[in-house]
Amino acid sequence: MGKIYLKTKFDNEMKMEIPHSVNIANAMYGFRELGAEIICYHKIDEIYDRVTREDIVIDYIDQCNSIFFKFGIIPGIPDYPEVLNSFLGRRIWKDTINSISRNEEKWSAGYFVKPIRNKAFTGKIISGISDLVGCGNYSEDYEVLVSEPLDICAEWRCFILYDEIIDVRPYGLLLDRNRKSYNYHYDSNILNSMMEAFVSWEERPVACSMDICVTKDGKTLLVELNDSYALGCYGLASIFYAKLISARWSQLMGVRDEFHF
Repeated sequence: MGKIYLKTKFDNEMKMEIPHSVNIANAMYGFRELGAEIICYHKIDEIYDRVTREDIVIDYIDQCNSIFFKFGIIPGIPDYPEVLNSFLGRRIWKDTINSISRNEEKWSAGYFVKPIRNKAFTGKIISGISDLVGCGNYSEDYEVLVSEPLDICAEWRCFILYDEIIDVRPYGLLLDRNRKSYNYHYDSNILNSMMEAFVSWEERPVACSMDICVTKDGKTLLVELNDSYALGCYGLASIFYAKLISARWSQLMGVRDEFHF
């Protein structure tokens, strides 16, 4: 069985090592309950040469990617798989950030823009020239996904593990407390239809999240899919969070999932 490498930091007030984030803490509790061997570290360079394919690294996206790249693996799943297109409820297309910044008709339209490459910048609605601040890079013209905006009232993260939804967690209030998203609920029939479409997708991951929303006109729609090797837990029980991470790491590394039980 492989090891769990977990990013920590020293807390000066408590004078002790603690997990580097709430998500990492949740993963730690889950893997501890599963009986895994956990090794703490501060910087990815400390463990880079020691990590094997059987190991799992609990860190942020860029640091996890550096481990995958070490083994020639480029992780990632499409935000909007073709099998789920009928649940989008809006048009989505590709463009570049420079094309948008040069065209007033584009940057004033109120479109939602997000980078295709992870973490180039945070996705946001662009409705004025000032909204482009922090989105560009003088040395690179980022490819972006552009979508018509949705009038969202509530959002949920559906955690998928081996073709089953193991939990659905609300997160709309985390993004905008004025939404009063507790007044809304998704259509479970639509969610079940989304899952039927998802399991028909041959290249689907064994673990991921499917973010959904309810719009002002009452529609239950797909927001996006997210990979689960370094994913926000949004209150998912720690043991399931650990299993989710383990399943995806194992699939990407091409090894047996030791915690699939």
